[in-house]
Amino acid sequence: MILLENNLLSVKILEKGAELCSIVCKASDTEYLWQADPAFWNKHSPILFPIVGTLRNDTYLYQGKSYTLSRHGFARDKQFVVKNQESGRVRLELEADATTFQQYPFLFSLQVTYELAGANLRVSYTVVNKGTETMYFSIGGHPAFNLPINKALQFEDYTLQFEQAEQAEIYPLNAEGHLLATGIPFLNNTDIIPLQKSLFYADALIFKKLKSGKIRLASEKDSRNIEVSFEQFPFLGIWSKKDADFICIEPWQGITDGQDASGLLEEKEGICTLEPGQQWNASWQVTFNA
Repeated sequence: MILLENNLLSVKILEKGAELCSIVCKASDTEYLWQADPAFWNKHSPILFPIVGTLRNDTYLYQGKSYTLSRHGFARDKQFVVKNQESGRVRLELEADATTFQQYPFLFSLQVTYELAGANLRVSYTVVNKGTETMYFSIGGHPAFNLPINKALQFEDYTLQFEQAEQAEIYPLNAEGHLLATGIPFLNNTDIIPLQKSLFYADALIFKKLKSGKIRLASEKDSRNIEVSFEQFPFLGIWSKKDADFICIEPWQGITDGQDASGLLEEKEGICTLEPGQQWNASWQVTFNA
């Protein structure tokens, strides 16, 4: 386990999946990250790569060959290697190997960097195409935050607030976890989502192309709150397991298959492309206000 610290935050990271597993604000001794209670969901903050969400029949086609890849891809289950660690910063790497080639026929390096700056935690992804052909991939974060943050409060005491008023639809999932073609009106020129557990009984709230690049999780009854900045990610998922005491705020480059998806990797909605020898970079950030 990797420990990063500064005078405000203490952060722990697992080498398996390069997964965040603890974020403690020192001033209030508050654990902000969900502690993976297996009765609900046994993850903290998995990295979604090389796909986000679910493929139709868990398969895709590339250059005439069919590949099987389970929901959210394989990175979350792989052992990463620490490449560089300093005070308040660590970079971990996953490289293609014989097992990944069976599921994903690209020669890649995935680097994940965690960096503390005051009350901010920045999570950066670098994807490198080490092969000789165009690479196709998706990537996303899936951090789960304890809710309520203050254990004296309730889930329903909190709201999510976007930085701008939004006129936005959500895109529901069918029973197989695939997006329906038509969105449902959800935000009507407002920046606030009052939280209640029943919002997630039909799975995640999935947004496309929001105007906002930030979202704040807060309660009027407590000073502790968080703000997630996701400007470099065109899709946002908000999710909780039924009746669990956490909420996931998920910046995505990529999205689950639609119910009418062709199955061709090159045609997958939201897919990123990367030419040989090139690298792709994006980051999201969480600010913890105690």
